[in-house]
Amino acid sequence: MLTIPVTKDYLLFPVRLRAQRQLLTVFSEKDRETKLYEFEVPLPREGEEADYCVAVPVRRHRGDTLLLCGAVPDEELARVTLADERPAPVPGRPRIHFAAESGWINDPNGLVRLSDGEARLYCQYHPFGVEWGPMHWGSASSRDLLHWTPGDIVLFPDADGTMFSGSGWRDDENAAGFGPGALLFYYTCAGGTQAPWSRDGVFTQRLAVSLDGGRTLEKQPGLLLPNIAHANRDPKVFRHEASGAYIMALYFSENDYGIFRSTDLIHWEQTQHLTLPGAWECPDLFPLTVDGEEKWVFWSADSFYFVGSFDGFRFTPEQERRTAYANRTGYAAQSFAREEGRVLSVAWLRLPNAGRAFTGVLSVPMEFTLARDSEGCALRLNPCRELFEAMRPLPGTAAPEGPWVLQAEIPADAGQVRAAFPGGELTLDMEAGTGRFGDTPLAFEAGKPLPLLLIADYAVFELYLGSGAVYAPAQNLSPTLAGGVSLQGRAGALPFTLSAVD
Repeated sequence: MLTIPVTKDYLLFPVRLRAQRQLLTVFSEKDRETKLYEFEVPLPREGEEADYCVAVPVRRHRGDTLLLCGAVPDEELARVTLADERPAPVPGRPRIHFAAESGWINDPNGLVRLSDGEARLYCQYHPFGVEWGPMHWGSASSRDLLHWTPGDIVLFPDADGTMFSGSGWRDDENAAGFGPGALLFYYTCAGGTQAPWSRDGVFTQRLAVSLDGGRTLEKQPGLLLPNIAHANRDPKVFRHEASGAYIMALYFSENDYGIFRSTDLIHWEQTQHLTLPGAWECPDLFPLTVDGEEKWVFWSADSFYFVGSFDGFRFTPEQERRTAYANRTGYAAQSFAREEGRVLSVAWLRLPNAGRAFTGVLSVPMEFTLARDSEGCALRLNPCRELFEAMRPLPGTAAPEGPWVLQAEIPADAGQVRAAFPGGELTLDMEAGTGRFGDTPLAFEAGKPLPLLLIADYAVFELYLGSGAVYAPAQNLSPTLAGGVSLQGRAGALPFTLSAVD
């Protein structure tokens, strides 16, 4: 056992990725019966170096003494130390996409815009490895949606479960009674997952509240919703002005979802049990206008979506399921709460680890619009306007050592087209309306000019074709972004522009 008088803000746990995991528990000296934290940590053994350190915020325990217990020698426990600051992020991370400082991330959670314009982002986070594990919530903030400042871990696993996905809401109306502007975070407490502490639990919906702009979250006692289905999860909350209530969309199981209503953001009544063939997990529900007509889009994890109507009680799909992404890399996207005048969505990009000390990247936020095509209404996805505001056009055809954007308008008669750039290539057959980007086959409307936009960042590419009709993210394995860029068609070189992203 290690005795730690808390005199600093963080407890640093060294992690060696290939080491055996050790179960570590933390108690207060004032109450040795109540567990505060439980972690499974691959501690480095004697003579081994750590790959990185995980910073657990303990400022709330200042003046107390913590007891760290584990079935390992005291000299190994003693490698857990106090610090005033979080350690530096591991190298190789992207610059304009959010990624963990170290460890694993997946679903974006709790996306909410503050009244002063700051964006708050949370995500599923396993700090003690580069693979999926007991879920925490990581955090970050940004003023421009591109450059993210990582924050502390804000939700930790507890006796009731690990911290699965959820959403955020800024309660300007003070409907919940925590004060105007309080941030409310709805999350799934996932009992019965692999964490030993909560092995016998079930999945329930809970609430955490922040009164300091999202820097810290306080779990509230009691349940918002008890267990309804085996692994019901992923609550998404928003306001439906037309019917004067707050709405929660919740995943039940298989292809089943529920719609709930509330007037106080605390007490919820189910108004619909909804089956959407071929959809699962991570619901989102938002309105968009097409040709002056309001439509509602019900979104699910794999970018499968349904366009229809919503009256505040029931969603009615009006066309068959459609798919927004060209591949399965993007997943579990969520739209920002309190984002006025646009639907702004962020996806988890399921990129392989590739030997890095971090896994998982979130997309550049994208703006959704709705258009009509031969099959009905279709989503169009484009990078957020903040990306274009940050772009600085460059002369020539040499990409810089930093994030950059390639833009071009491919002529309809360009024939076979090939774009080559550091870390990858793109091929297009303009007559057939097909192409390939890495491992992803592409399909687009033939016989028309094709707008092309490619975002290049460390570890990741994002490709947009046809003014948002095609979206395809991909891994970037190149250690450098700098180098020559070319775009060739049947008749030779095609014009394009390169821009740095400041």
